[in-house]
Amino acid sequence: MTTPAIALRRLAVLLCLPACTTWRPVPLGPDTHFGRGAEVRVDRGRDSVLVNRRGPLVMTPRPVVVATPRVVGDSLLGRRAGSQTPIAVALTEVRRAEQRRFSGPRTALLVVGVVGVVGALAAAAVSGMSNMNLDLRPAGSLTR
Repeated sequence: MTTPAIALRRLAVLLCLPACTTWRPVPLGPDTHFGRGAEVRVDRGRDSVLVNRRGPLVMTPRPVVVATPRVVGDSLLGRRAGSQTPIAVALTEVRRAEQRRFSGPRTALLVVGVVGVVGALAAAAVSGMSNMNLDLRPAGSLTR
């Protein structure tokens, strides 16, 4: 069973993930090396040919995210992010390539925002409790 607190924590984690990274331009060439676990978003500009296990496919101009990328000869090789499907994109078709990287300013903004929201909720809770008239004596000691 998922309690509201657990659901709130899960939501906070999901919101934190994209806030800590950003896409930054990266040049593609024969000597380009990517770190472990890297992802590269490739914008091909126009309709182009994308090669996978089954052969060539004509693709629409939407960007493709390539996981475990590597440049071999005149192609960017890897697998489609989120799957195990191998893909290859000709470097001549790449209009722009961007790599996901850590973003310090975005992370700092996220931390400040989370601390602000938690502080505001705590202040509201304390304010609400101070407005309550609670008689906290033991039940046997109540007199009229």
